[in-house]
Amino acid sequence: MVIYIISDGKKGHLSQTRGLAEALLERARAAKPDAEHSCHEVSVLGKTWLSKLFYKGKDLDLPRPDLILCAGHSTHLAALSLARHMRCLCMVCMRPSLPARFFDLCIMPRHDVPEGGVPGSRVFLTNGAINCIKPCPDEPKKETLVLIGGPSKEFKWEAEHVLNQLTTIASQCSRAIVLTTSRRTPQDFVQDVVAACPSIKVEPVDQTGPTWVADHLATAHEVWVTQDSVSMVYEALSSGAPVGIIEMLRKGDPHKDKPSRVVRGLNMLIADGGATTFTEWAKTHSIARPKAVLNEAGRTADYILTTFPGLLQ
Repeated sequence: MVIYIISDGKKGHLSQTRGLAEALLERARAAKPDAEHSCHEVSVLGKTWLSKLFYKGKDLDLPRPDLILCAGHSTHLAALSLARHMRCLCMVCMRPSLPARFFDLCIMPRHDVPEGGVPGSRVFLTNGAINCIKPCPDEPKKETLVLIGGPSKEFKWEAEHVLNQLTTIASQCSRAIVLTTSRRTPQDFVQDVVAACPSIKVEPVDQTGPTWVADHLATAHEVWVTQDSVSMVYEALSSGAPVGIIEMLRKGDPHKDKPSRVVRGLNMLIADGGATTFTEWAKTHSIARPKAVLNEAGRTADYILTTFPGLLQ
């Protein structure tokens, strides 16, 4: 199986397509160990919409693909054009800006389906966005990991509100606690944590490498994630660790304003028992362990290979 990933260079989009491609190739190698299986990333960053509309990959020196994956609105035209030219399948890992019928399959987080809407026959729903994180059961689980986001479209940033929760968590935790920030975290928050919670080891995002989060998720006994960081919540769940939600204040009036798709998705996750809010944790000082490890890349790959068996012929 040969897979092309049409890339816009954005980390979140690549995490989705790479995670799915890895799961597909893992299964392809198991089913046909003697065949050649590979994945190639094709960047369309900087291309005009017109060049994407008629993109045929003439600049590529790669084996012909069986499947093209894309994520990010700016990749859709190039992916569809190249798939039509190469006569292969084309799948999108998001709710597309173009009609779903243009793609062979649309792989969408379930919170992207409009409330009351019914997904079409070319839609496969996932619990959150697919990612590259895999559980590491053989690694010793030695620490509590804390992933901090920042102000967002949905949530206000109030440092004291977050610090109060961190202080309580630290007072009840017997394991080492390691905390990292994100690009959205206010710079002075690191000093606030050091002053308020000296037992927490802080490693700011600008001092971490590209595999830092994945490496620490592999050894985490439990993970705390701020409520705004939905993608990190699903990455944490994919590691197999219990996940706690550090609560943040919603913008607007939560009693009057309709929750966004992001808030709705997180609420569904909490209602299903996939994660535990700080408020619930405070009652028992324990995070509910998920009923099953989240493996959306593998589940999606199995569906694709069952629905499109020609990919393995």
